[in-house]
Amino acid sequence: MTPKVLATAKVHWLAPEQGGRKVPPTGSIYAATAQFNEQKGEFFSIVLRFPAPKEQRENGATAIVDEVEVGFLAPELVESKLAPGKEFSISEGDRIVAQCQIQSVSSPIGSVSEV
Repeated sequence: MTPKVLATAKVHWLAPEQGGRKVPPTGSIYAATAQFNEQKGEFFSIVLRFPAPKEQRENGATAIVDEVEVGFLAPELVESKLAPGKEFSISEGDRIVAQCQIQSVSSPIGSVSEV
């Protein structure tokens, strides 16, 4: 099952010395937990889809910014909170590995038929 994309976001992967990953995810799909920056402790599951091929994302920099499509495993929990400019953090376990900012939001759940 692939979650419906509800938003696009810019993802800033933190450098290892900031507690981030040694390298950004290498696949085209990445799943993790996240939380909105103003709502610490309220975690939700996300799935990021990277439209750019891996070789375009790996530029040798320690901090990399990706533009991604964002889906949610339980979209009904976050749909009303999504808005351009909203920021959230991506975690792997108890460690924050990326900071994100929503760029755009697609149609609400239920307003577009599932394919």
